[in-house]
Amino acid sequence: MAIDDDELRRRLRHDYRLPEAEVEARLRAELPDVTPDELRRWSESGALEWRTIDGERRYFNRAVVNLWRLCPEARDRRAAFSGAKPAGDTGVSGLEFDLLGRMRRAVEAAKATGPGYVRPIGIRLDYRLTVRPGAAPEGETIRCWLPLPRVGGQNRDLAVIATDPAGASAAPEEAPQRTLYLERPASPAGLPTVFSASYEFTSRDYAPLVDPGRIGPTDTSTALYREYTAERPPHLSLSPEIRSLAASIVGTEANPYLKARLIFEWFDRNVTYTATPEYSTIPSLSEYCLREGRGDCGVQAMLFIALCRAAGLPARWQSGLTLLPGKMNLHDWAMFHVEPYGWLPADPSRGFRDTDDEELRWFYLGGIDAFRAVVNDDYGRELYPPKRFERSEPTDFQRGEVEWGGGNLYFDDWDYEFGIEYRDLDDGDA
Repeated sequence: MAIDDDELRRRLRHDYRLPEAEVEARLRAELPDVTPDELRRWSESGALEWRTIDGERRYFNRAVVNLWRLCPEARDRRAAFSGAKPAGDTGVSGLEFDLLGRMRRAVEAAKATGPGYVRPIGIRLDYRLTVRPGAAPEGETIRCWLPLPRVGGQNRDLAVIATDPAGASAAPEEAPQRTLYLERPASPAGLPTVFSASYEFTSRDYAPLVDPGRIGPTDTSTALYREYTAERPPHLSLSPEIRSLAASIVGTEANPYLKARLIFEWFDRNVTYTATPEYSTIPSLSEYCLREGRGDCGVQAMLFIALCRAAGLPARWQSGLTLLPGKMNLHDWAMFHVEPYGWLPADPSRGFRDTDDEELRWFYLGGIDAFRAVVNDDYGRELYPPKRFERSEPTDFQRGEVEWGGGNLYFDDWDYEFGIEYRDLDDGDA
């Protein structure tokens, strides 16, 4: 369901709320000697993101965070002042958890026992969505869709332990965007309306140990090839610019896996990780990433998929939750298809690992860590049961969706949170 112009403007107001004075104050908290001229220069260059909203300049809510990633001058001065990390901060670094060690042990296990899924861990996920008081009239039925881990691939043995309210309805396992549906009356005035679910499942690292010499040619006669090399506008664009870029990246390379390597490497050199406005306010995610040279995990994944498809390499979307200890969040990545390995993950926003070990450096092209709840095997598909009103996030599905008889409840009407318990982590994963 399309979002009308009034709703789009409301969503933009929500994303771009900061007046210039507030941005300057936030900058001064980390860079006390910043000058008005610098603020103006960084704004004009696009390093500080803003839009004209209702006739006034309003800055993106996360403009200051993004500045440290986009502007080396500002980042280095901030580091000199505060001791902050001077470069390479992608939003996933600085974990106390030894992710590189986990990846190393996954590769070692795959070499010892055979490539593929290794080192299972048990995960309990407790998810809670809280609708704010007054978002819907008392007694009106609120309909809620929560993310539900899918079964297959790296996630298995799913059990829904409890839901509140009881009687939740799970989308079929084959649903491309998997949901747990609940509904209950809106609470009395002044009280929130809460939905929750607890799941247990097993997740595994994936280390396929890809040998480029074993890669066969892509069969262009299959239905898989036709579906996953096609354009899906607006977000998955195969514009002349994207086709031209794909051609320039892969050049004369014919090996499908090595094409993916070249595209993955291009992201590391050319795209900066930044927080991104809500996807519903961006006309095309792939074109946005191409134009801006920046973007969060989903924006980067969409352009990666588009470049793969433009290069004749089947690719698709995957997303859900990243459950890394100390760094739980929403996350998107891509999948690409090569023979004889089938579908392989690619996580361009995680990119290269900081190591001299080439096998680990490329881990996120073909491999993936176990700390994920995979919810979506596609994007922009109808939920189960279908929503009656427009979605807060028409493309992705991770936080949830909520509505009542009077319309959709947008993200400013509710909050979400989730907690994790792990089982069977070895000593090196602590």
